[in-house]
Amino acid sequence: MKRLLPFVKNTTKHLPAFVLIFFTLSACASRSYIKVNYQLPDKIPDKPAVTEIRLSVVDHRVNPDPLSITARKKLWNFQGIYMLIMAPKGENDPIAGVYDLKTLFETVFRKRLEQMGIRVVDSASPQIPKLEVTVTFFQLDLRDHKWHFRMGYDTRLVKDEKVHVTQTFSGQTERVHVPGADDSGTTVSGIYADLINELDIAALLRKLPPA
Repeated sequence: MKRLLPFVKNTTKHLPAFVLIFFTLSACASRSYIKVNYQLPDKIPDKPAVTEIRLSVVDHRVNPDPLSITARKKLWNFQGIYMLIMAPKGENDPIAGVYDLKTLFETVFRKRLEQMGIRVVDSASPQIPKLEVTVTFFQLDLRDHKWHFRMGYDTRLVKDEKVHVTQTFSGQTERVHVPGADDSGTTVSGIYADLINELDIAALLRKLPPA
């Protein structure tokens, strides 16, 4: 029987330690994306009279970097993309997609409209109502051993080239940073869904003048 080389013997002897170190380093590695969990509202409002709508999302942040300097040092491999995890009502498996920030907002608002039975159309007709969403800020910070996230967006409902309703939504949250944990995405998810679902689309559409 062949004898093992000293290095192989030592590696085998200390295999559990090597495995532990490997997974620790893997857990600490920076991902290229931030995971965002979003849940559609449980309560589906009555189907509105509006059956079609135009949707527009504009990124109008003064600071386009979603990470502060300190957060960037921690998430050094982040490439400005977001993995969206959704679990639509009645489905067991979440729908996962990877998007930039603008498409992330477009996707969740489209899902909300579809949940209400409203079809999002690509049309230039001013007679079709248009929901305009403007992202005003979206930034993750790391300071004092805590993740801090703040987000804000404005909405306008337009029809016949007239703005009928405007609303503003904003909020912030914080979470203790645990080394090795994926808590940056958890921090973002903690308020993202709440702010998106805070917009009462049905009430917004009821403010449109009669056709």
